[in-house]
Amino acid sequence: MFGYTTDELIRLLSFGFAIVVTLGAAFVFAWALLVTVTQFKYWEELLRLHFAAIIGLPGAAAASFALVVFLRQTEGPIEFEGLGFKFKGASGQVAMWAVCFLTIAAAIKMCW
Repeated sequence: MFGYTTDELIRLLSFGFAIVVTLGAAFVFAWALLVTVTQFKYWEELLRLHFAAIIGLPGAAAASFALVVFLRQTEGPIEFEGLGFKFKGASGQVAMWAVCFLTIAAAIKMCW
């Protein structure tokens, strides 16, 4: 269909689905946050004081997820070795997500 193999078509559709779901979740989260903050002054103060934890950490998790998923889509399965460990397949993705998340979270902590 359209010059794509079945595997390429499934990969393309799952990539598009991941983008749509991620953007939809971000929109719902932003809308719920806006409604909550505008209705309750306590939440506005809490958000101002703890912005890095409330917005930054979920953003770091989403950015790490996107980075790992998009890297896998362009280059194939993630495999790497380090500190005596060897990661392949799904374990490579999980380990890469954890490293990305911890790195972004540490950067948020250093900058905040």
